[in-house]
Amino acid sequence: MVDPQRASDEPAANIEQMQQASHEVEGEAQQRGGPFNEQTKYMPPLRVITVFLACASVDLVALIDQTTLAVSLPMISANLQAGSLTSWIANGYFVTSTSFQLVYGRLSDIWSRKLILLVGLLIFFLGSLASSLSQTPLQLVVFRAITGIGGGGLMTIAQVIVSDVVTLRERGKYQGILGAVVALSNGVGPVIGGVIASQGAESWRWIFRLSLFLTVFTTGCVVFFMPLRKVEGSWQKKLKAVDFLGALLTLLASALVVLGLSWAGVEYAWSSVQVLATLSVGAFLAVSFILWEWKGHPYPLMPLNIFKERMVNGACLTMFVNGWNFVVQIYYIPIFYQFVYGYGPVKAGTLLLPLVLMQTLSSTLSGLVVSWLGRYREVILAGWAVWAVGLGLFSTLDEHSGLGKQVGYGLLTGLGVGQTLQPSLVAIQAGVSRKERAVVTATRNFVRNLGASFGLAAAGTVLNNCVRASLMKAGTGLSTAEIAVMIYSPSHLISGQETGSATSELFLRGYLRGFRFVFLIGAGLAVLAFCVAFFLMPELGLKRDDDQRLKREGKNKTLRKPEG
Repeated sequence: MVDPQRASDEPAANIEQMQQASHEVEGEAQQRGGPFNEQTKYMPPLRVITVFLACASVDLVALIDQTTLAVSLPMISANLQAGSLTSWIANGYFVTSTSFQLVYGRLSDIWSRKLILLVGLLIFFLGSLASSLSQTPLQLVVFRAITGIGGGGLMTIAQVIVSDVVTLRERGKYQGILGAVVALSNGVGPVIGGVIASQGAESWRWIFRLSLFLTVFTTGCVVFFMPLRKVEGSWQKKLKAVDFLGALLTLLASALVVLGLSWAGVEYAWSSVQVLATLSVGAFLAVSFILWEWKGHPYPLMPLNIFKERMVNGACLTMFVNGWNFVVQIYYIPIFYQFVYGYGPVKAGTLLLPLVLMQTLSSTLSGLVVSWLGRYREVILAGWAVWAVGLGLFSTLDEHSGLGKQVGYGLLTGLGVGQTLQPSLVAIQAGVSRKERAVVTATRNFVRNLGASFGLAAAGTVLNNCVRASLMKAGTGLSTAEIAVMIYSPSHLISGQETGSATSELFLRGYLRGFRFVFLIGAGLAVLAFCVAFFLMPELGLKRDDDQRLKREGKNKTLRKPEG
């Protein structure tokens, strides 16, 4: 009922008509998209701002965790003597977070966005707490994987909630601002991580303790500011709609494929039984997952019918490249600065700021341009072109390159990155109906995280193989075991404490060659993404027929008691 004292300017008959129309729309959505009601709930600007702040805090907690870890990995490896498990401290998180992207997208349709987001934050908190108490490398890898289970859905659900409360065209400016928060997190994170890790041998534990405080703050924002639109249906009906087998298949497939890539050329030869068997079983499970999603479950995690849309294919392919390049540069540029220029962790993290600050500005402006002009295609294409040039220039850096080049190339790269992420989210959501919004957003983020996992594994393999080849060809007389120790724990080698300067120089030569290959590959992938976007991401309208009706309905609902 409408309170006549608060809504005397709104005729009751009009409100009743809008309520009836809303119920009709929800009934149609249930018939088309499954057994659960659609969760669109447009809000007036002031409410949208509070929801945006809560979503921004969710993005912050998810990204600070990853970026603070990037710079501190060498110190963690040395303290725990992680050796070959070092890469899995990062990869373990990415594997589970990638796999659970799809699960969270569908669960938010079944159980409501807010409830599933709170569950994700709880798992993230427990995983971070356990990580801060780790005593062995294996424990840390396992606990990081648990953290990834919670972290996998945080940004996805935040993005879906933003799309629930504003129209498609207005979404660009809000998600552009969220993109700015993402960029700032990526810029501040390495600096914070470097400061914390450099305080002492055990100080890296405070990286995970920081996540605990941020998670508590974010949970409060979610509880008090996030909207709740209840999803109708009994818990038995909802439980039956969860695709448990699909979740298991995607987890196993992702883990085995990334494990095989991490082993190849480092632990074992590419032609070894271990690598071939792992990759083959992973590929088999991936195919099994696709077949299961096609025919096996009535409410799949990733409905294959969304790929009938050209836009969905184009956006997913470009997001695979986005994830690959973005995470590789965030992880390896600071490490490159430490190894090649001898910078400390804090300075190396600080020199990532030009890239991410420019990305912040570029992301915000690109979101506003999409909202003002109602177009995204030109923004996306320009972003990929500039990003390709920036990565190509990064590949030319060597030990003689000055600070001006380091900063300038970062600025150029950040300009391109900022234009590729948020506009593509608007584009892919424009290509599907509202009922498919959550699953298509989750699928996009799943593919992006998959690209990040592949990118980290591939970059690590390239760098390690180049260093190994440099040390072996030079006739240093080092054994295979000694070379392996240098590759996995290079901090003492770079400082020249354990071996002679000649060996350090050989290590540097190999690392520079590997770094050049990694970033040339990234530049080539960015060119490929430009071509994919050009042919597979057409310009679509950002207005829908019922936008104005839903906005009026959302305004009138603020005159009644809030739901939930």
